[in-house]
Amino acid sequence: AIMELNPDTYMFELVLEFWVNINRLTPIEVNFEVEFEETEFEVDDPGQVSVAGGSNETFELKIMGSGLKDSTILYNADEFRETLTLTLSEIIGGQSVDSSREISQDLEFSHIYDMHVEWESSGLTSKNAMIEIKSGTSKSINIQVFNYGNSDDAIKDYYLAISKCPQLRYEFQGVGDLPLPISPATNSDDGLSFGTLEIIASSNHPSKECEIELSVYSEATGLSSYATLSAEVEAAAQKGGDTGESNEGSEDTESPKLESESTSLTAISSILCILMVLISALYRRK
Repeated sequence: AIMELNPDTYMFELVLEFWVNINRLTPIEVNFEVEFEETEFEVDDPGQVSVAGGSNETFELKIMGSGLKDSTILYNADEFRETLTLTLSEIIGGQSVDSSREISQDLEFSHIYDMHVEWESSGLTSKNAMIEIKSGTSKSINIQVFNYGNSDDAIKDYYLAISKCPQLRYEFQGVGDLPLPISPATNSDDGLSFGTLEIIASSNHPSKECEIELSVYSEATGLSSYATLSAEVEAAAQKGGDTGESNEGSEDTESPKLESESTSLTAISSILCILMVLISALYRRK
């Protein structure tokens, strides 16, 4: 029997039906008891009831509980097995007589698939992270994938996208070929190293906030989990030599003015010489 887990609360409620067949003509009093081999769940059983003679009566046994073995980690559905034993005892004069009957039922959990991808830095992980990077440099950040479900899964594909910054580039180095198997976590920080992402800012990249989105896809469900990385790019400061270059440029622009003035003075002197020669010639004629 499958204990169907609620994907949000990880709680379950399983109802099992069973019947009691009485061949006698007189009614009998019976008592029911439930036992588990290892894991105890909450049980709502019929308790002590009267069954009519010559009848076949159906009863219900309700089992309730959680698929969590601690506050955050689920029982591994690929490994978990439990057996419930239901014992019926006949009651005569308020005492149980040696005429017990028992039946058993194997129990398993339904499968939950819950994959998460997170950025990892200095031993800490997060779905949303931020890095600072200067233009002309690069920075690397590790990627962790967690399987918080209760069954084996695999990373079948991934997708990387950069928005707002077309000049920003990346290089991804994975740890293995896809699909990459990932077992259920045994504790809250039990992740799989998926690879390293290197962010590269060009030397002429302006100061800007960029966004990188990473999605990984589950082989079991085809659904994706994504993590967002904000990259604050700082443009490189202008070099001190730029001031000297601008000064040289201003000197170059002043040179033509000086040459123009010099040319103008030469032209005026030539005209004055010609006028003086003409005046002298006229004076001699007189």
